[in-house]
Amino acid sequence: MIPKTLTITERQILANQFRILSKLEDNTEYYEKRAEILENGYTGQYGEVFLVDQEETDYNICRETHDILNMFRYISNAIPNLTDEERESLDLDKLTFKGFDANNDKHYHYTSFMIEKQGKWAEHKEMYLNSHNSMTISGYRKMLPVYKNVLDSNRYDLNFEDLKDLISAQ
Repeated sequence: MIPKTLTITERQILANQFRILSKLEDNTEYYEKRAEILENGYTGQYGEVFLVDQEETDYNICRETHDILNMFRYISNAIPNLTDEERESLDLDKLTFKGFDANNDKHYHYTSFMIEKQGKWAEHKEMYLNSHNSMTISGYRKMLPVYKNVLDSNRYDLNFEDLKDLISAQ
């Protein structure tokens, strides 16, 4: 989001950064222009300075994304411990992480950043993370209380009953 106003201190700090970049980078004119916009307080030109086109991702979205990805890690770790009979009796597709809807869900962009740029949750690195379904988040949110209940009971492994409860929660 482009600010409508900046304090004189913010303007000076940012202008100085652009002046420094103009000395270090090849595109001197580009950085000098931005420094001048800030130094003179040309608020109508702030769009040229602030090229960020997205609003911040709320802390709660980030936290919830971590919880969801961790939940699916726990699920993935639990499935190999099931017997063949238990595995066959579960709808394992409902226990598969399907990503987030890129068009309607801020979780998608944060997840992509965390996996592709930060190297977190590497088990999903080769996965297509766009579910193309705005309802995936609601299913995950229904599963989270079941998962958190297990953690709250000081158990760190999911068992067959937990997996059944996760499926039922959806």
